[in-house]
Amino acid sequence: MTLRMQSAWLLEAVSEIATVDSIFFPFIHRFSAINWLSRRDFTLSVNAISTSQAMLLRAWLDGSYGAFNDKNLQKFNQQIKNPLDLSMNPFRSWKDRLFDRQQLDYLFYWREAAFEIEEEPQREIFWAAVYQIMSYWLSNRACEVEVLCQPDEIMALTLSRHAEFIKGREAKVTITCCGLDELKPANSCLTLFPLIFGDEENAEMTLQVVFDAWQNGHDDLEQSRRQIRMQLRRYMIDLAKPEDYYTITRLSANSRITSLIWSGLELPPALYEQELIRPVQKALAERYAKSQLLMKAVDRTCDAYDYLLLFY
Repeated sequence: MTLRMQSAWLLEAVSEIATVDSIFFPFIHRFSAINWLSRRDFTLSVNAISTSQAMLLRAWLDGSYGAFNDKNLQKFNQQIKNPLDLSMNPFRSWKDRLFDRQQLDYLFYWREAAFEIEEEPQREIFWAAVYQIMSYWLSNRACEVEVLCQPDEIMALTLSRHAEFIKGREAKVTITCCGLDELKPANSCLTLFPLIFGDEENAEMTLQVVFDAWQNGHDDLEQSRRQIRMQLRRYMIDLAKPEDYYTITRLSANSRITSLIWSGLELPPALYEQELIRPVQKALAERYAKSQLLMKAVDRTCDAYDYLLLFY
C-alpha cells in the first residue's frame, strides 16, 4: 500500500483548528512515513503493524537508543576478504535476482553477526541499518545503477548517518505493537488513521518482504509476503462494517481532532466522495460537530491525489 504522508501539509491543516502538541497513530505500516514528524517538538504515540516495523521505529525514531558504538562497529562490521561458501548461505536463491554474490555474502555475515551483539538496542540499530542498505541495493538494481562502494563501507556510512539522524530528536516517541482490539486510546490532540485499502505489490512492499525473510533466516519470499499481508489485513478498516466505525471513535476518544488520511490512484475524487467520504461523515456525525475534506493533486493524469479528512 503506497501512502504519501505529506506531514507538513497535514500539520498546516490541523494547526488551523488547534495547536498540535501530540499525535496518535493507531497503526502505521512503514516507519519512514513519520520521519519528519519525529523531529517536531511534540509527543508521538505509534502502533506498528509488525514486530519488524516496531524495531525500525525504535532504532530510527527513538533518540534514547543512542548511536551504534565504535566498539561494536569495529567488531561486527568486518571486511569479507574471500567469498563465503555459497552452499551455507540460506539466501543463495536470491543470487542475481535480488542481490549479487558479494552482497549475499554480507547479508549472510551481517545476520549471523547481529546475534552476537549483546545489547538489544545495539542489535536493533544494526538490523535497521541492513534494512536501509537493502533499500539502497534493491533500488539501484531496479534502476540498473552500479553500486560502487564496498558493503562494509556502506554499513559504516549508514551507521554514521544514523548517529547524525537521531541527533536533535525532540519528539517523545511511544511505540507499541498490538492489534486494534487490544490498543487503548492515547491522550493526544490528533488521532490519525492512515487508511489501507489493499496489499498491492510495489517497491516498498518488496523491501519489507525481503527484509522479513532475511531477518527470519530463510529465502521464501512468498511466505514472508503472505505473513505481511495477513498483518496488514488486521489493520484494514472496512467502512461497510459498523464495528469499524466504533473502532475509529473508540481509539480517538481522547483526542480533539481525528483524521483519516490516504493516497488515491486511478480513481477520481468524486468516487471517493460518494463511496467513502459521505458515508463516513454520516456515520460519525453524532461524535463530531464538524468535518473537512482536503485534497492535494500529485498527478492529475492518473488521478493521483492525497486526501485528508478531518473531524473535530
